Amino acid sequence: MPLPPALAAKLAKRGLIASKNKQSSEPTKKNDYKGLSTCPNKSNIFHECTVWCKSHWLGVLTPDPRYVRNMQKLLAKYPLLNNWTEVFDKGLGRYYYWNMENDIVSWLPPKHPRAVLTKSAAKLREKYINEQRDKRLKEREELSKRDRAEKDGDRGHDRDSDEDDRGHRSKYSERRERDRDRDRDDKRGKRDRDREERHRRDRDKRKREEQLDPMDPSTYSDVPQGTWSDGLETNKMRADNTASGVLFQQRPYPAPGAVLAANREKEDKERRK
Repeated sequence: MPLPPALAAKLAKRGLIASKNKQSSEPTKKNDYKGLSTCPNKSNIFHECTVWCKSHWLGVLTPDPRYVRNMQKLLAKYPLLNNWTEVFDKGLGRYYYWNMENDIVSWLPPKHPRAVLTKSAAKLREKYINEQRDKRLKEREELSKRDRAEKDGDRGHDRDSDEDDRGHRSKYSERRERDRDRDRDDKRGKRDRDREERHRRDRDKRKREEQLDPMDPSTYSDVPQGTWSDGLETNKMRADNTASGVLFQQRPYPAPGAVLAANREKEDKERRK
């Protein structure tokens, strides 16, 4: 028995029953793959226009006069065929060319040698979205089948599953213990390598310091070891202005061979120790 109109209206207003007018006034919304006409990114098939595009992109209502003159020159050189027409894109402020028979578009006249004829972005976007939806549905079906198979297997082999779980836990604990031991060995090995590297640098430094430099005055005199800039002013004051020629060299440097021989003798003594 149908309800009285007044009672049905009250119940529909409170949301307890569905309104017939509301059901009839809200048809099924169809996906619009063309995008917003004023959005410059609608030619990108991976872009989906949102409310931000509607409020941000106002579009280009009239093309640039210079662009129109260049386009007319291009059409005079490469005229359009009968089934082609030009369409103004408000998002980019440019004209594109559309084949009304097979729905092919191009940014250049079809007779132009660099023209690329392709499907519209709306067609490609629709194909891409449908492929992605089918892919997700297929993955969801495979996942549900796998879950059902696992549930059936668990329901038929509860005892075996418990043993498997214990085995998995033991394997996991063994693997975690093995990883912990490996990390500990790696840290210990890194510390040992760092210690050996420091010892090697210290040993090389001491070896360089103990070697005799034939050009260093401290090698053959009581002068303390220093840098090349030490004693420059003192040496200038002690220079003999009367010396010339070969005698200009005031300090008797030892022969390099004698210094090298002393170095070898010192190394031999260290090896014997």
